[in-house]
Amino acid sequence: MRTVSAAVAVLALFLSITFPLVLGGVIFALLLFFPLFLLALAGLVNTVEDRSVRQHNPTMDPRGWREHP
Repeated sequence: MRTVSAAVAVLALFLSITFPLVLGGVIFALLLFFPLFLLALAGLVNTVEDRSVRQHNPTMDPRGWREHP
């Protein structure tokens, strides 16, 4: 599904850049292709897995550094 979203995003971005060169294409570019690009980009970002480092939550002991050698 990620490949389809990427292909749709690239195609919609290409069409939204090239369609203003066609007479009357600005309407299609602004109302159809650019929102399609944004939706495909949101779908692409949604499929990316979380690669952040999981943090552990240590118990907060403000005097732990003095009491534990």
